[in-house]
Amino acid sequence: RSRIVLADSRATRDDLIRVVGVDPQKIAVVYPGLDPELARVENSAEIDRVCARYNITHRYLLHIGTVQPRKNLQRLIAAFARVADQIPHQLVLAGKAGWLAAPIHDAIAHLPPALQQRIVLPGFTADEDKAALLSGATALLYPSLYEGFGFPVVEAQRCGVPVLCADSSSLPEVAGTGALLIDPYDEEALAAGIVRIINDDVLRDRLIATGEKNLV
Repeated sequence: RSRIVLADSRATRDDLIRVVGVDPQKIAVVYPGLDPELARVENSAEIDRVCARYNITHRYLLHIGTVQPRKNLQRLIAAFARVADQIPHQLVLAGKAGWLAAPIHDAIAHLPPALQQRIVLPGFTADEDKAALLSGATALLYPSLYEGFGFPVVEAQRCGVPVLCADSSSLPEVAGTGALLIDPYDEEALAAGIVRIINDDVLRDRLIATGEKNLV
C-alpha cells in the first residue's frame, strides 16, 4: 500500500521486484551513508591496543558480521585451513553469534589444535574500535552468500584496506572495482584469493586506490 519503497541497493530493488512483486516504478534506490568519523587509523599504538582487547596477536585477516550461515563462514574457515601453511596470519571473525552459529563453531573445533588457535572469535566488537580493527587488518574477507548492501566492504575501503568479497547479490555493486571478487561457493577460488590478496602487492595497491575512489 506504500507510495514509495526505499531500497539500499539495485540488487535489493531487483529482489523486491522478483520475489515480492513490488511495482518497479515505486522503488527508489538510496544508498546508505558512512559514519563521517570513520577513517583509517595511522597510530600503531591504538591499533595494538584494540588488537590486544580482542586477543589478536599476529597479522590478521578480518571478517566483520554476525556469525550465521548467510555469511559463508564455514567455507571461509575451510579455505583458510587450505592455505594456513602458506601464510602467517590469524583469521579474525568479529561479530556476535547469530542463528545456526553452532555448525560454524563445530567447523573450527574439528581443525587441528594449532590451527584452531589461529582463528579468533572476539564476539561483539565496539563501534569505537572498528576503525582500528579494520586499519590493522591485512585484508577484509567478505564472501557472504547474500547481502542487501554490505557495510563492511565500504568501511574497509574507507580505512584503506584491500577487500576480497563475493561476486553475488549486492556486493559487486557496492564494492565497485575496489575488491577482488570470487565465487562464494568455490572454496578453492576463495583459498586462492586469500593467498593472492596477501602476496600480490600490485593488486593490493590497486584495490586500495580504487576502493577509495569508489566512495567518492
